[in-house]
Amino acid sequence: MNIRPATPDDLAPLLELRNWYVENSFATFDEAPLTLAQISQWFSQFSPTGPHRLLVAEEQQGQLLGYCSSQPYRSHPAFAKTIETSIYIRAGAVRSGLGSALYTALFDEALADEDLHRAVVGIALPNEASVRLHQKFGFQPVGVFNEYACKRGQFISSQWMERRFST
Repeated sequence: MNIRPATPDDLAPLLELRNWYVENSFATFDEAPLTLAQISQWFSQFSPTGPHRLLVAEEQQGQLLGYCSSQPYRSHPAFAKTIETSIYIRAGAVRSGLGSALYTALFDEALADEDLHRAVVGIALPNEASVRLHQKFGFQPVGVFNEYACKRGQFISSQWMERRFST
């Protein structure tokens, strides 16, 4: 397995992975499959340096297994030292240690020298595996937004968590 910064060559496999989650889960609130143009727009917020990163994990044969990201929490300058994280793992690679490997690369390597104060994450419930992964990386629960989103006629709650950076 190789973990590295994402490149434009990863757009098609990222689109495939995200659309699997659109169609098969509540982890993303999108209801319609995303397009390559939408993934390209989303991809444009990331950089190989700085606080907004997109890392991918791939098999030695080059197949994308998952990704994690740190993106702007909000566009207001007051949130410049806060990032929102996300992590998506291919269905066949869940519970393989890949999430831990990705977050280790993100927090201990990519973001280690960045001037950040907080990371936040919203986890659609139920998703005990994701809650445990985030707790492993120092995220603490701050609250639940109960039934604040609706996808395919079903109301969804999210557990919000935060992680302090040592700055």
